[in-house]
Amino acid sequence: MQQTLFFIPHSWFEGPLLIAWLLIGAMVIGYHVWRHGWGEQASGFLPIYGIVAAIIWFVLPQVEVLGVNPADPLGPFIKQGLAVRGYGLFMVAGIAAGTWLVLMRCRQAGTDPDQILTLAFWMIICGIVGARTFFVIQNRDQFFGNGMPVGQMLLNIVDMTKGGLVVYGSLIGGMLAAVVFFRVTRLPFGRLADLIAPGMVLGLAFGRLGCLMNGCCFGGVCPAELPAIQFPPGSPPYMRQLEEGQLLGLKTVPHETEIAATPNFQLTVQSVKKDSIAYSLGIEPEQQISIYAPDSLRVRHFKTQDVSSSLPSTGGQDLAVIVDTDAGNRMSVPMSSLPASSLRVHPTQIYSAITALLLCIALWHFWPVRRSDGEVFALMLILYPIARFLHEIIRRDEAGQFGTQLTISQWVSVATVLLGFLLFGWFRLHGKAVQVHAKPE
Repeated sequence: MQQTLFFIPHSWFEGPLLIAWLLIGAMVIGYHVWRHGWGEQASGFLPIYGIVAAIIWFVLPQVEVLGVNPADPLGPFIKQGLAVRGYGLFMVAGIAAGTWLVLMRCRQAGTDPDQILTLAFWMIICGIVGARTFFVIQNRDQFFGNGMPVGQMLLNIVDMTKGGLVVYGSLIGGMLAAVVFFRVTRLPFGRLADLIAPGMVLGLAFGRLGCLMNGCCFGGVCPAELPAIQFPPGSPPYMRQLEEGQLLGLKTVPHETEIAATPNFQLTVQSVKKDSIAYSLGIEPEQQISIYAPDSLRVRHFKTQDVSSSLPSTGGQDLAVIVDTDAGNRMSVPMSSLPASSLRVHPTQIYSAITALLLCIALWHFWPVRRSDGEVFALMLILYPIARFLHEIIRRDEAGQFGTQLTISQWVSVATVLLGFLLFGWFRLHGKAVQVHAKPE
């Protein structure tokens, strides 16, 4: 896990980064005008050109990381720059790899690569928006209410520097962008959907490696005889295990209707491990407790790379406070008593990356044997949700929904599989028969 790789200095946002993007955009537009004249390709890039420029000028400075001023360590925090996270780097790599794979097969599909690039731009933008929207809705308690100022709420929603994207949201957003694009350009949906499907899942494989760097999308505690991975203090798996009492030697369940996806939820103790921290505190089965972890531990995995590094050292002071909700007793756990890492968990991020890579290979090789346009895309909608549903069984980052043990991703998986089978049948019966296109000279 390596969440922060390096920083883009604050001084870059005062001109150089924006100037670089303006020059890149001008060259892209100039290329389209030179190749095709002023038309859909050039004009279609203008909205993206403006959106990215606005993000660089207005949004990025707002999500810069604060830190200690070396010239005045006791003074106010200063902006260190924009943190480049491992999650974002792998996401960009996935976008590039997926686009490259699609362009490789453009000539076989008889498609203009420039049209694919335009489609890719819109799918990327809408996919990111959809992925973030899905995450915000899924974790709405973290973004809305609690007296939070509207400005801070909006800033939290757009701040994706620490992750916070959901695959199904990106799939929905990207598909909506593609549908609109196909309706406007009147290009054949089935053929191009087949073309982009392998690239989409290849991008997903890279994205899951980004999840590993970020510590999100983690698995449940893993038995010793299976492959496993451990995460450092402050990481999402570590904090979940602490808040559920596992790091203290407890086996708990959320009390009645409490949701185990929010911090400080109320727990009912099922069992206490002998010679554990909880055992030494005298906690017994059937008690109802809440576990509070201070922010200094929650952000500890950022090390010295952002504002958390300037928080005062706890020096052995209490890091977790257990509240016995039955008797109102407060019992403290010092830093030295907490484990140095999380319990061993299933490496679900690696499993997901391998699965996506295998699916990409399968879709790539299914292309020559498909009978109708659209079948490759429909097959993706069948196979990926099945794999995602199975991965959710060993993942531990989402709570069950609608009064069941099924997570929101599993519910969406079921719906997506049904949609995939319907589309596959429709394309097989009514889709356009596959045509072999000669490579242009």
